[in-house]
Amino acid sequence: MVDSVVSSLLGHLSQLLQHEANLLFGVEDKIKSLQNELEIINAYLKTSSKGNKNNNNKEIEKTVRRLIREEAHQAEDVIDTFIANVVIYKRRNVVGRMFYSIAHAKLRRNVAEKIDKIKTTLKEIHEHNIKYNQESSNQSTSATEEEERKRSLQRLRRNVEEENVVGFVHESEAVINRLIEGHPLHLNVISIIGMGGLGKTTLARKVYNSDKVKKHFNCHAWVSVSNECRTRELLLGLLQKLMPKHDYESRNGNKIKKKGKKKHNEAVSNSQGFSSLSDDELKKRVWEFLKLKKYLLILDDMWKIQDWDEIKDAFPDENKGSRILITSRLKEVALHTGRDPPYYLQFLNEEQSWELFYKKVFRGEEYPCDLESLGKEIVKSCGGLPLSIVVLAGLLANKEKSHREWSKVLGHVNWYLTRDEETKVKDVVLKLSFEDLPSRLKPCFLYLGIFPEDSEIHVRRLLHLWVAEGFIQETGSRDAYDVAEDYLYELIDRSLIQVARVEDVKGVQTCRIHDLLRDLCILESKEDKIFEVCTETNILIRSKPRRLSVHSTISHYVSSSTKDHSCVRSLFVSDQNYLVENDEWKWLTKDFKLVRVLDLGLGSSKIPSNLGNFIHLRYLRIGPEGICSVPDSICNLQNLQTLCFERSSLFYFDGNPISFPYGIKKLKHLTHVYSNRRIVLRGSSSKLDGEVMWRLQTIGFIALDKKTTYLIEKGSFPKLRTIRVQIFKVDVPTMLLCLQKLMHLNELEIKFAVFLVRIDRNLEEVLQSLKHLTHLSILNITYLPNLVTHVTMFPPNITKLALVCIDRLNDDGMKVIGSLAKLQIFILSGSFDGNFDLAPCFDLNFAQDGFPQLQEFQMADFLIRNWKLANGSMSRLQILTVDNCPVLDSLPSELWSLTTLRKVCVRKPSDAMAAMLQNLEVNNECELIVE
Repeated sequence: MVDSVVSSLLGHLSQLLQHEANLLFGVEDKIKSLQNELEIINAYLKTSSKGNKNNNNKEIEKTVRRLIREEAHQAEDVIDTFIANVVIYKRRNVVGRMFYSIAHAKLRRNVAEKIDKIKTTLKEIHEHNIKYNQESSNQSTSATEEEERKRSLQRLRRNVEEENVVGFVHESEAVINRLIEGHPLHLNVISIIGMGGLGKTTLARKVYNSDKVKKHFNCHAWVSVSNECRTRELLLGLLQKLMPKHDYESRNGNKIKKKGKKKHNEAVSNSQGFSSLSDDELKKRVWEFLKLKKYLLILDDMWKIQDWDEIKDAFPDENKGSRILITSRLKEVALHTGRDPPYYLQFLNEEQSWELFYKKVFRGEEYPCDLESLGKEIVKSCGGLPLSIVVLAGLLANKEKSHREWSKVLGHVNWYLTRDEETKVKDVVLKLSFEDLPSRLKPCFLYLGIFPEDSEIHVRRLLHLWVAEGFIQETGSRDAYDVAEDYLYELIDRSLIQVARVEDVKGVQTCRIHDLLRDLCILESKEDKIFEVCTETNILIRSKPRRLSVHSTISHYVSSSTKDHSCVRSLFVSDQNYLVENDEWKWLTKDFKLVRVLDLGLGSSKIPSNLGNFIHLRYLRIGPEGICSVPDSICNLQNLQTLCFERSSLFYFDGNPISFPYGIKKLKHLTHVYSNRRIVLRGSSSKLDGEVMWRLQTIGFIALDKKTTYLIEKGSFPKLRTIRVQIFKVDVPTMLLCLQKLMHLNELEIKFAVFLVRIDRNLEEVLQSLKHLTHLSILNITYLPNLVTHVTMFPPNITKLALVCIDRLNDDGMKVIGSLAKLQIFILSGSFDGNFDLAPCFDLNFAQDGFPQLQEFQMADFLIRNWKLANGSMSRLQILTVDNCPVLDSLPSELWSLTTLRKVCVRKPSDAMAAMLQNLEVNNECELIVE
């Protein structure tokens, strides 16, 4: 992890030298020299991490990396503190600068001396490392103890995974069907994917041992691959598993001369005979043995694409219907090895978890009823991970089966899972996935530990945090946020992050991390000084964290904590229900001078005027409650990238505006601005006419008034991708037309003021102006009265359209929407709130061949009497959701003939609709949900 610390510091120094050289006057040469030294060390760290080391070398390496990390942190602190002091000095008037000139000169000398000292220390560390590594290499023999220990734990892990198989009935049937079905002749590769400890090996073993599979294939073999795969050993293992003893011997050229020779000696003799063959010859032997057979091979625990590439030539495809089943944690391995989509193994549900637990604890005996509720609470702590359930159950099986003993375990499950050598299997299984990560992904993964247990993490927030923390370094010409998204999907593909919510157009919206992986993140981060999680139990422990996540009430933390916050770069407050008051702001501005990330709570009674003193701040997130105005000093935050005044609820909206200074245009690094409340600009624009926000990609909600329109027309936001606007003026067509200036605009959301839509003046002209936004792919309009009298022309290239809080649609309006050739998601939301007198009733008709690319249709809060689908309409529909349409008594019969339909969800149906759906027979590929 030290290489990520050094890389981050190098990126920081590079930015300073390129863009902030004026702040480094007097120490610029020193910093360049330090940068050069760090470049050499960084290259060494990347090289050394790939080498194989014995135990002595590993201990030296661990110490060296710790020392380098400490020096890198110290260098970062010295430079950031110096810059903070320089900025304060430059803000003084002429008299103030003269008064403090001597002190400032002394400051430069001190910083120069500290940098020289750090550089000298780094050189010494590097030189000593080379020296002691050489000595250690000369003295040490092959260190096999650690490798043997790992192999032992791997064997234990496999025993744990394969023991007491429960459940997997549906899963095993699904995998067996994939093996037996498919192309009857060609060789197929099937994959089971999931995180470590989820039971991939167990499932594969259950499939492998099933009578159905044994009868279908006339040749079977199982080999374990692992993350340290050796092609030669794997091929030898295959030959030994595949060939009968006598056949193995005759092909090997070794015949037994003495009847009494032991089997052990036979195996040794055979193995030695084959060991003289080259890898290619071994592949040929495997190929020749399998070519006439209908075989099934299990390649368990495959980690690398190249491992498959090195052995795949050994597997013949002679039109026998053979199959290879692979288990892996990595999606990329599955996609590379076979054409069929992988089978994703899920966590056990509560019922399956309990069944696995009690069968292991009570070993077939009846369990006491009085222990069931307590046992289920214990099992719940394992989060559906079979590995943890089996390990914990194994411990409790040897304890007294009493409420008293089990109560001791509840609340301390993770301690019991890691307390001795035998139960460290959990750590080994999970840590293997972490250690296999490339260095660029490790800090991103560990960072997930800052979030509260079981929390659903918004992907957008996570990516912005990664960028603000400096984890996304080498981007070339690509946008850092796009690279961060790639990192996210890599971690998902490695089964280290779970997907929680997905939108087809926007991709993954929220994610989560398993509790045991989160524990691993916290443990590794504590060791590498990445972040510290503060709870009620450790609040009094003294420390000097660099990133701090407070999981207690902030008022209690402020009054009780004894931690040194002088080097804190990131502060997170998990309590989202508190307002940041004046005392907390004073505490923040006094103690957190070097902070880069502030992720705070519900809101604030007032943002202090000295907000601009956080000169290193890159990310600020705070709820909008209580905030009326953002102070002018925000314009001093020249490093600010993301500014977020949003509540965690996606449906929160407040009509009161937040006033922003016009001078926010000076923030050259500002990339994303989010607010649940509309932003209104204040002040004069005359002094800032030439300012352009080249990096701004997202803003909203912002009032689309004369000031905003003026900025857009002047080209102030040339790279803007997403804008969310609120319209409070009746005469708005020209304002919307200005959006044509935004050549990169991809997403537009418009909220009309409620009073405005009631006037209903010029709306047709307003909507017609949208057709000119040819770059737009996502459009959301809220508080549109109806599309009966207005035949609207929508942007031609949109893939997602949401019309929210409209009264009704007529056939002409639906025909226009249905003609959108690229539309994939259509969300239609009405205004029915339970009052039948206020909402109009109408019929909904979809024209012939309409919605040719539509994959998802959501309809809610309408009084629709009848819904008709003409031939060819919505021919590619996959997901349908109908919510709160109380007078709709049936769905179109044409729906059930759509071959692509896989999910229909109906919420709050009428009695007639509920009865119809209850008696409906749908094909097995379509899931019907009635709530």
